Amino acid sequence: MSKIELSPQKIIIALESRSPKSLTEVYRILGGTGKLSGTLAAKIRAAVPYIEKTLAENKGKSEKPEDEVEPSKSKTAQKADKKPAKAPKKSSVPRHPMNPFREGSGYGLIVDLLAQAGAKGIGKPELIKEYSSASGKDETHCRYDLAVILSASTSSEKIHKSCRSGFSILREQDHLRIKFD
Repeated sequence: MSKIELSPQKIIIALESRSPKSLTEVYRILGGTGKLSGTLAAKIRAAVPYIEKTLAENKGKSEKPEDEVEPSKSKTAQKADKKPAKAPKKSSVPRHPMNPFREGSGYGLIVDLLAQAGAKGIGKPELIKEYSSASGKDETHCRYDLAVILSASTSSEKIHKSCRSGFSILREQDHLRIKFD
């Protein structure tokens, strides 16, 4: 905190010259740096008793008229204004009505591909290739997503925590079919 001279005359000149809106602004106009302490704020208030009223009037002058005032936005809303939200990418694979996953998600796309294969099913390597081309993911990450869906098979011991209920996977070696509950 820097030493500043607190005289009623200097405070009044600061109030009239720049129309400060807070005690901190008055402190800065007087040459103060750093934070305004509570003790110093009390001394400023004691030197000029009507300072709070003047500061409130200065705030009122700078504000927009009532019909032009915009509501305050949260930081999340301000970020949303800066860049638009991504819309879910439309898939070329038709959505199955019994699919328990969110539309546009990777898991949902795998379930839709399995459902599209129908009763005859699809081979695991073919499914990975189709999923990779439809989602734009590399094959390694496609295998990770597929592992979650395959945890719903009747032969698996434990279902993955990200896998939803409502279907089961029927496996015959590397051939996969889906059965909705």
